[in-house]
Amino acid sequence: MTLDRPLRVAVVYHLWPHYRSAVVAAMDKSTNIQYDFYGSGLPYQGIKHMAPESFRSFVKAPFRMVGRAMWQPKAVSAAVSGNYDALIYLADLNFVSTWVAAVLARLRGRPVLFWAHGWLKPESGMKRRIRNLYFGLANRMMLYAERGKRLGVAAGYPESQIAVIYNSLDVEAADSIVARIESGALASVRPQSLFADPSLPLLICTARITPLCRFDLLLKAADMLKAQGKPVNILLVGDGPERPPLEASAKELGLSVHFYGACYDEEITGQLIYHADLTVSPGKIGLTAMHSLGYGTPAITHDNLDQQMPEVEALTDGVTGSLFRCDDASSLAAAISDWLAAGRDRQVVRQNCRAAVHDRWNPDVQAALIEQVILEVTGNA
Repeated sequence: MTLDRPLRVAVVYHLWPHYRSAVVAAMDKSTNIQYDFYGSGLPYQGIKHMAPESFRSFVKAPFRMVGRAMWQPKAVSAAVSGNYDALIYLADLNFVSTWVAAVLARLRGRPVLFWAHGWLKPESGMKRRIRNLYFGLANRMMLYAERGKRLGVAAGYPESQIAVIYNSLDVEAADSIVARIESGALASVRPQSLFADPSLPLLICTARITPLCRFDLLLKAADMLKAQGKPVNILLVGDGPERPPLEASAKELGLSVHFYGACYDEEITGQLIYHADLTVSPGKIGLTAMHSLGYGTPAITHDNLDQQMPEVEALTDGVTGSLFRCDDASSLAAAISDWLAAGRDRQVVRQNCRAAVHDRWNPDVQAALIEQVILEVTGNA
């Protein structure tokens, strides 16, 4: 449908990380909506901000932290300006300015949408009441996954006010890299060449190396597999505080582990993932799932959904990956062994993985669903 005039919508984040660039570009293609993207324009906690010129319309909106509380003045001024048909806020309970802005926008009759993980696990008592109060400031919650919606309904939130918009990385860029890998047009980066025995199955994970990643569990599982006569190569792409102790542990156990370090060249990272047999993320998987599936590589992660991220829903057991018992190294070892021993056709697995991101978990789908929600809350559906 085409509106008489484009709607103006403010999208207020404190920080726009680089992985949001593809969905921002997809949103900016809209002919029905003119988005103004609010953000600080500055890096924060080691995360780089998207370049302001990456947006069709960017509004610099600094913020300050007081302990865990965040205050962003322009989040409030956007709500009372009268310039917008609707406002989208990143929903974080610690963003005090969002509480204020959402109340003021609603009082002025402006629809408010919250972009959020939403509910990640069942809650009760005061925590549940506070969360429902906060989310109740929005006309509509836009969540990453279906489980979040089910949990929200179970917590007493109106189902009609929850929309699932999924999450995404730059699928178009991944498609281009995959096409060049398969045509031979891209200079070959074969991760197997990093290891003494390149014939062994290759497990990979691209993530900042922190305790939450639980790579210690992966090393324990690899040690068990080695004892069973099923050795593997492990490639960790990233850096972080856990790297030194993990390097020491891998050496002590005599495991074949290569610490690649941080890599910001997607052509290289894409090839490393494409040529691996499995992504293994023993902790929360998050957007690592999208990254892996986008290059056709299945992923293994833990099964405690209350401690997972919404993107775990992209994994279908036996098709695009599998789950193991949380915090259980022997279960992880079994999951890896079972997948490798199943003899699945690698090309079919690759197609299934890439189909998952093309079906739902991609920027165009995400942008279209966001637009649909905006049109509904503004009475233009």
